[in-house]
Amino acid sequence: MEKNETIKSVTMILSGSLLQMFNGIGNGWISTLTAIFGLILLFMGLSKLKRGIDEAGQGAVKLLIIAAVLGIIGLILDLIPLVGIVASIVFIVAFIVQLIGVLKLKKSETIGESGKSGVTLLLIAMILAILQSIVGFVPFAGGIVAGIISLVALILLFFGWLRIQDGIIINNP
Repeated sequence: MEKNETIKSVTMILSGSLLQMFNGIGNGWISTLTAIFGLILLFMGLSKLKRGIDEAGQGAVKLLIIAAVLGIIGLILDLIPLVGIVASIVFIVAFIVQLIGVLKLKKSETIGESGKSGVTLLLIAMILAILQSIVGFVPFAGGIVAGIISLVALILLFFGWLRIQDGIIINNP
């Protein structure tokens, strides 16, 4: 695959990830539809990225694709009244698969050291997403603190994927 396409794929992944995170910030069916669109962009970007990286990275990206598909299924189920518990289970499974995929991505030589530091930022963002979900249940200030944590996770996600993109650029002249 051409290096340009691999770099573009990370841009799609970044855009999709940010739109997906919007569902955690906004409420209602519009934010869910925005998140579905984001996951579709994420899926398309990951599919392109898979063709441009080494075998270790390809295995990781396959897991991230599975997590994106599960996320889309979970969001669609979440739109159906009284199916929220099933959607929650699907989201948890998607999150676990995504976590394993991100951990495996760190083993890819295609992303280099810069990309590996980006993967660390993605892992921190995922941990903050878990923390945000827990803190959101705390009465009174929980919603405010959860919003701040969510914003920090969003920023880390952004810079994590940018570092991965930089690693691809630097290591694949």
